Amino acid sequence: MNIHFAHPMYLWALLGLIIPLWMHFYHRKAAKVLYYSDLSWLEKIHQEGKGLKQIQKIWLLLARLISLFFLILGFANPLGPISFNKTSQSNLILYVDNNPAQVLAARKTFLTKSTSLPASPNGQAHLFFNDFESQDFELKAWPQIREQWNQRGPGLEPIKASQILTHAQQIAEENQQEPLLYWFSDFPKNKSLPSFPTKGSYVLQTFQGINSDNVFVDSVHLSHKFIRPNTSYEVIVRMKNGGTKLANKRQISLYLNDFMMATQSVILEPNESTELRFPFSLAKSGVYRAKLMSDDPVAFDNSFYFMLQSSEPRNIYVVGNAQNLEKVFEKEEFFEFKSIQASEILPAHLPEDAFVCLVGVEGRTATDWKALNTWVSQGHSLAIIPSQGPTEAILQDMNRFFAGTGKQLAQTSQSELPVQQVSTRQSFFQEIVTKKSLNRASKLWTSKPLWEWNPGNETLISWMNGKPFLEKISLGLGSVFLFSSHVLNQQDGFNKHGLFLPVWHEMVLSSGLSPVLHQRITSQGIEIKASADFVYQSADKSLLSWQKQGQNFIPEQNWLGKSWLCRIPQTMMQDLRSGANGFIDAQVGGKAMATFALNYPKEFSQLATYSEKELEEHYEGQKQVSIRHDVPTGLGESNPRTSWALLCFGLALFFFLVEMALVLWNSRSSRTSPVNR
Repeated sequence: MNIHFAHPMYLWALLGLIIPLWMHFYHRKAAKVLYYSDLSWLEKIHQEGKGLKQIQKIWLLLARLISLFFLILGFANPLGPISFNKTSQSNLILYVDNNPAQVLAARKTFLTKSTSLPASPNGQAHLFFNDFESQDFELKAWPQIREQWNQRGPGLEPIKASQILTHAQQIAEENQQEPLLYWFSDFPKNKSLPSFPTKGSYVLQTFQGINSDNVFVDSVHLSHKFIRPNTSYEVIVRMKNGGTKLANKRQISLYLNDFMMATQSVILEPNESTELRFPFSLAKSGVYRAKLMSDDPVAFDNSFYFMLQSSEPRNIYVVGNAQNLEKVFEKEEFFEFKSIQASEILPAHLPEDAFVCLVGVEGRTATDWKALNTWVSQGHSLAIIPSQGPTEAILQDMNRFFAGTGKQLAQTSQSELPVQQVSTRQSFFQEIVTKKSLNRASKLWTSKPLWEWNPGNETLISWMNGKPFLEKISLGLGSVFLFSSHVLNQQDGFNKHGLFLPVWHEMVLSSGLSPVLHQRITSQGIEIKASADFVYQSADKSLLSWQKQGQNFIPEQNWLGKSWLCRIPQTMMQDLRSGANGFIDAQVGGKAMATFALNYPKEFSQLATYSEKELEEHYEGQKQVSIRHDVPTGLGESNPRTSWALLCFGLALFFFLVEMALVLWNSRSSRTSPVNR
């Protein structure tokens, strides 16, 4: 018979049964002989038969032992496999939302909830967290479930409700049953509530919500893409209150290499945002470790990490007749000018930080335009300058290149047209305005348009007829600067104008890839680029390791040809002391590949949660969904256990009464027995 005990430690008391046994046999030891001088003075005692008296003593001993035996079993609480009023049910599935807000910010509540689980070691259930594992399909006993729950760290990958339901459905199908799912979560309001199918049973178990303000970094970017040393710029920080209370005068401080640069104060209502600007200047090239720290009460996200460094010189590759364009960049140390052949414009031959200028569009094949479209769409920049009036075939190629942007190029008359005054409100001209170049070149020029197209939102310079002279056109993640005239011609008015040089500088500097300041933990993984001189050898010799606060981690990784795609190591996610956010050095064989800053996903910082009343109102009328506070005893058992403690206490009382009856009967029979004098 498969019997378990709720409190097996009490079974050690069974050793105490030795005491009444020892006392019984001790009193049965051999009698001593006493000598008297005269036996006539002794009363004559009726000699009773020994047989009946011995039987009485044996039954008295047995009753006492059995009474103590059942008393001890009652305290140990035996759980038998028989139940008269319960039926077998489907295997239980538990989902526990172990997001950082619960595990780190409200860990006490997170651990307290596990005490509502049944304690029976015979009960079993499936258990999974935000980070799915193959062990989810294995049944676990309740003690093992409690242990895993209490030792669990934060699951850092944002997960959708549909993924949870799909995973539970897979577990149920593996066991050929309908889902019986217990969903433990704080049910944050920044996510839509799950929609449950009609088949199966779903029980919602709510964690106690965090009632506090919580100011966190929603986004951070720089005032300019190109960062020069010893030049003042700004870090633009968007702060948000994701808590449930007013954030009153929270202090936000900017640190560079652990040195505090500036502090600002914010007052934010729940779900309100604001923008802060922190000035900074980098004295030299190199990587600066920057962080934003707040006095927010929610400790897991009150430090935001990002990287700052001066930009590398911009490469400018010109295809075609560069004429006097080289002189525009030759005196600036931030530019590296190079004239290349048409065959070198394919993406495989171009560095990722190059600005390409295509002078003349003749001779380009459909394959060339397709390759350029792919390269620009990846986040790069291209300038196109016509060298002569386009043919119909060239216009068709160009319109295919711009397909999807809404631009339609056409021929135009080649008579000179004046250019209208540029708008200083455009962000493109802000840097030029600060240098006062625009004021010195207030009188604009005339040129000959070679083609025209419909103007868009980022027309930088226009003709007097409203058609674009220069427009920035978004193409995928990149951009194309399209001129409508041959601006490099010596006779062209723009080539002689004071805006020629600053406009070209701003085009090149502003069109670089936005610097990657930080990373957020994501299920898609983190891409880490190899250094330019790195040569991949093998998975063992080129294994990437992460160094964080003196600890070494090996992430799951795949080599993509020029970079590694890594997933956050499980050991880092479970480290409750240092957490998974912070500065990380990526190395191969002790050689540094990159330093990056890692932060929690911002949706974890939204603390507003649904109350039980709101959940009940939302799922009203859905019979398959219920809301409970604990898991019923016996759930998860194929044959639910029944406690036999009461039965044991009853049997102990019965045999105690039998013992008392034997004692009284023995005493009474001794008083009424005849005595011979």
